[in-house]
Amino acid sequence: MDIGLDYEDELDAAREAVRHAGGPKKVGPQMFPDKSVDAAARYLMDALNPARAERLMPSQVLMLMRMSREAGFHGFATWWMRQAGYQAPVPIAPVSEAAVIADRIGVLVPQLQGLLVQAQRLQQANLKDGSV
Repeated sequence: MDIGLDYEDELDAAREAVRHAGGPKKVGPQMFPDKSVDAAARYLMDALNPARAERLMPSQVLMLMRMSREAGFHGFATWWMRQAGYQAPVPIAPVSEAAVIADRIGVLVPQLQGLLVQAQRLQQANLKDGSV
């Protein structure tokens, strides 16, 4: 279920996120690139087993949230938000870095043009006054 309410705990929600993100053999090697595919998958499943001592680091939990979001699954993030007393998260469309840069340029170019005009006026005024 994708609403984030029907999980026993964070590990249950995380296991579902792994399933939606492609399974342990896909997710594990991305989280643990220093391990073989099988070893990474085993370690990931151990980290999501309440009877085992292994646990994910916060950065790996965030990575799993992102991976499951990319797969269209929001139950893991929803579970965490609900546990913290927030409403269900609203996924945002990913914005490319190029689009962000283009937007910033669109804002900055007119500002820079205005500064250039001011600088030219000051330079001309200084030339007229003889104080270069």
